[in-house]
Amino acid sequence: MMALGKSQFSLADCKVALREILDTYNVPENAARLEEARIASGNDMLKSMQNFFPLATQMQMQVIQRFGFLPDGEGLVQFTKAVRSYEEQDQDVRQLNDQLRSILIPSVNVPYPVSPTVNQNGVS
Repeated sequence: MMALGKSQFSLADCKVALREILDTYNVPENAARLEEARIASGNDMLKSMQNFFPLATQMQMQVIQRFGFLPDGEGLVQFTKAVRSYEEQDQDVRQLNDQLRSILIPSVNVPYPVSPTVNQNGVS
């Protein structure tokens, strides 16, 4: 739910908010903190969820509250829903959100083999 005082989150607001989030992640101090968390997590998704994601989320919540969203998990969900609705309408929003996703959900290197093994009974 959006906080009182900001009744509508416009397309223009959405673009500005996404750019501000990306800019926040690129502030040297923040970039260093995020990189430390990413290194500490390695290729372990659970560690990433414990170390990197909360830090990135906190930075994101500091930005979205300036656009009328509550600085909590519910506010972040509402912001994400709004971005997704604009993403369908606007290529700039889609590109900015893709950049944001690439930071929040980096590619994971999966060790081979990735295919399931089948035992003698044909069940994995």
